[in-house]
Amino acid sequence: MANTDDSLIRRATWVRGGRDDHDLRRRASCGELVRLAPGTYLPTAIWTAADQRQRHALRVRAVVGRLASDVVVSHESALALSGFPLLGRWPERVHVVDRRRSRTLSSSTLVRHAAALDASDVMENWGMPSVVPLRAALDVVRTRDLHGGLVVIDHGLRSGAFSRSAARSHLDARANRRGVRVASLALDLADPLSESAGESLSRAGMFEAGLVRPVLQREFRDARGLIGRVDFWWPCCGVVGEFDGLVKYLGRAERRGRTPEQVVVDEKIREDRIRALPEVRGFARWIWDEALKGRPMLDRLAAAGLARCTHAR
Repeated sequence: MANTDDSLIRRATWVRGGRDDHDLRRRASCGELVRLAPGTYLPTAIWTAADQRQRHALRVRAVVGRLASDVVVSHESALALSGFPLLGRWPERVHVVDRRRSRTLSSSTLVRHAAALDASDVMENWGMPSVVPLRAALDVVRTRDLHGGLVVIDHGLRSGAFSRSAARSHLDARANRRGVRVASLALDLADPLSESAGESLSRAGMFEAGLVRPVLQREFRDARGLIGRVDFWWPCCGVVGEFDGLVKYLGRAERRGRTPEQVVVDEKIREDRIRALPEVRGFARWIWDEALKGRPMLDRLAAAGLARCTHAR
């Protein structure tokens, strides 16, 4: 999303410019503006076009711009600024570290965490002091289950936001803190080849079900050349697995000028070519809701021939 700081309307600046405060409230009441924080508004068209992560990032900018300069954006709010995915809803409240506090304090719009930060823990992001992605990601992962943790850590490794060794050192230094065991497991399972939150979610479900770890992003070829890469490949059973996110069909960038209908046709042709390969004995597809529930995804994999392809727990 483009930088939209210039689109935030702050009441103090509005009034200093000689404009009517009543007009600002009128525009908000008629739906032309969205109120993001006390005295801070945004054009409704920008808010409507934003996804959930972008909306949280906009809320962060609205709220933090009114605070003292010694607070640092943290936790989920820092991840939103850095473009991380999150499993589940983004929080309604903005998270910051307030180094003046001795305990965490929450209000209707803000969570002020009491925490120590080193200079290496802080960067500037969108013009605000923010916790670096490594610290923010692991602070969040320690509060989540394996599914949510793997979504965050996979993205961190894939995007180059941090390395596995740096994340391991960070967790080892906090070995006795709450949530470190699950975070360490997520780090052990994490793979930068996982290309989406849906793939990460799927792999967490596969691990908990005892399935052997798949090969990720395996390329397949036939006599006509490269067919493409698949999300998951189990050479032990000859099974291919594909997570189908709707963005593949609806996102303009992903469609590359094709209509959604043409994408469906192309996917069918691609799947038929892969199924025709002698090493492929089964093919399973599932969508987000099936991965989130777990059992429907596992049933599809079992039907494809993966039922007995498990690892020792």
